Amino acid sequence: MATCKLLGSEGIYNSDDGGNYVIYSKFTADATGKVIEIHVYSSANGHAKIAIYSDNSGEPGDKITGNDNSQAVTANQWNTLTIADTDIISGTVYWLGVAIETTGNSCKSASSGGVKRNKSIIYGTFSWPSSAGTGFSSSSSLSMIAGYGILMLSPVGISQPVSYGTPTVSIFGILISPQGISVIVSYGMPSLRYPQTISPLSIVQPVSIGTPWLGIFGFIKPQSAIQPVVIGLPTILKYVWHVILDGQYATVTPEVNRAYIIGRDQYGNPVYGTAVNTNEVTLLGERLDFQSDPAIPTAAQAGDVAAAVLSKMRLMGKNGVIFIPPNCGQELFDVVQISDSAANQSAVKFRIVGMRFEYNPGQAIYQHRLILGAP
Repeated sequence: MATCKLLGSEGIYNSDDGGNYVIYSKFTADATGKVIEIHVYSSANGHAKIAIYSDNSGEPGDKITGNDNSQAVTANQWNTLTIADTDIISGTVYWLGVAIETTGNSCKSASSGGVKRNKSIIYGTFSWPSSAGTGFSSSSSLSMIAGYGILMLSPVGISQPVSYGTPTVSIFGILISPQGISVIVSYGMPSLRYPQTISPLSIVQPVSIGTPWLGIFGFIKPQSAIQPVVIGLPTILKYVWHVILDGQYATVTPEVNRAYIIGRDQYGNPVYGTAVNTNEVTLLGERLDFQSDPAIPTAAQAGDVAAAVLSKMRLMGKNGVIFIPPNCGQELFDVVQISDSAANQSAVKFRIVGMRFEYNPGQAIYQHRLILGAP
């Protein structure tokens, strides 16, 4: 990535800074941007640590960012040292810090033309403090150290979606993406009033509505807005009541409440399976049915056939017919719940196994005949 100098000095000078020292050099930022690396000119091989501090009334202030890792430097050249990305504002004063391992190993300097603060440290145990503190020696020399990074420009003539909440816009501009990249800015937390068009014309924008109340005629949404709606936990009516004009009902006990199936495996040995309706046995005693079917080869399949026999008995044990006004939503095999006090039916479930529509103007008949079976 191409970078440019945002603050610091690019000159090459003849003096050397001492080893086991921490040095803070004062610079005013030349441009607004994001520092991503520090360049240091060294006169000897060794190591260095770097940091950026704020200004406190002309003295080093609080740490903005610092790298406590010891990074190698090579003699007689500019060395690029890594540091966390740091926003820099043009015209603002900063202090570039460098901790030096050995005498003359980093940060050549000029004897005048700058502002520096330094003090003795033990390099091997040194880490950047949250505040630079006091106890420095002062110097007017100029260090060979500079912060490089990405330049930030204020856009001119750029069309861009704008934040819809109450955005905070920095006066020094915004970061511009590479050309050809569409950037969408955060939309904040808009206050919505209904009805209205939420987005500017030609912009499609999903809008979070919250938990709307749903009425029987639907819900309101802004005009021309495409929006997923969080429904919450609406109450849905699942049952519709219909008047029963007439009805006949029958619920009989099953003829069989225990089935015993005998099959035969591949070697000719008998296999057995059984199923039982415990509730019916408790009420009426056991009504046993034996059936032999040599085509059933396993005990598991014999048990399945026995269960099917009891299921058939259950389905045959409930039947009837009701007459209701025409119901356009009625479908075959629906399960209905019937309450008919005259016939001692209270929330009894049946399945619609047959359906007939009857219309006879001469006899004033206009009704559905529904044939009932077990659910």
